[in-house]
Amino acid sequence: MSATAARSPVRRVRVGEAEVGLRSSGTPGPDVVLVHGIGASSRYFERLAAELARDCSVHLVELPGHAGMERPREAPTMAGYGSAVAAALRQAGVEDALLAGHSMGCQVVVEAALADPDLAASLLLLAPTVNQAERSIAAQAFRLAQDTLRESAAVNRIVFTDYLRAGPRWYLGTLRRMMDHRMEERLALVECPVAVISGSTDPIVPRSWLLRLEAARSGVALGEIPAAPHVLMWTHAGQTAEWVRKLRKGVQ
Repeated sequence: MSATAARSPVRRVRVGEAEVGLRSSGTPGPDVVLVHGIGASSRYFERLAAELARDCSVHLVELPGHAGMERPREAPTMAGYGSAVAAALRQAGVEDALLAGHSMGCQVVVEAALADPDLAASLLLLAPTVNQAERSIAAQAFRLAQDTLRESAAVNRIVFTDYLRAGPRWYLGTLRRMMDHRMEERLALVECPVAVISGSTDPIVPRSWLLRLEAARSGVALGEIPAAPHVLMWTHAGQTAEWVRKLRKGVQ
C-alpha cells in the first residue's frame, strides 16, 4: 500500500454514541484488520499495511475518541471497544478476517472476536497488554518510558502527537478500562486460531507474560522478533507481515 492508501480519507462509521474510523485499501484478497493501541492511531501501522496490501485487503481502524473520532460520554470498556469495532467492520462488509491488534488493540480484537465470532478467522496479538505481573498504572508508565528510549524518533513523534490529539482525559479514562481488563481470562474464551508476537527488546511485554497467554488456551502460537521494541510493526514491518501470512495459512 502506498502512502496514498495508508492515508486515504477515513470512513466514519457511526456505532451507538461513538464513531469508528476505517481506511480500507490493498488488493482483492483476504481481509486483514489492524487495530491500534491506547491513545494512538492507525498511523504507526503504515509500514505493515504497505507490506500486507500486496496480497490482502487491509482495513486500518481508528478507535472511538482517537485520531479525531467522535467519542461517547465516557471511555468504553475493552468489550465496548471490541463490540464497536465488530459492528463497524460488519457495516463495511468485512467478515472472516484476520484481526491484528497492537498493545491495547490486542485486548480490543479479543473482545471483537468474542462479540462476533464469525467475524474473526484468526487473531494476531502484537505486543499485547496488560502484563499480569505489572498491572498498575505506575508500572506501565515506567515500562512505557523505558520503551520510548528504544523506539525510533519517527515512532515517538507519531505516538506522542497522537496522545496529544486524544487528550489526557480520554487517555486516562481508557487507561483505567485497559487496566481492568483481564486478557488472560478473555483469551481463553476465543475459538479461532491465535498467534502472540512480541519484540525481544520490548520492556512492556516480557516473555513471562507471553507464556501466561500461551497457557490461557490450547493452540496459541508464540513468536518473537529479535531486536524489536514495543512498536514492532513499524521497526520490523516485513517480519511482522510474515506472521500475518503464516496465520492466514494456518501455521501454528
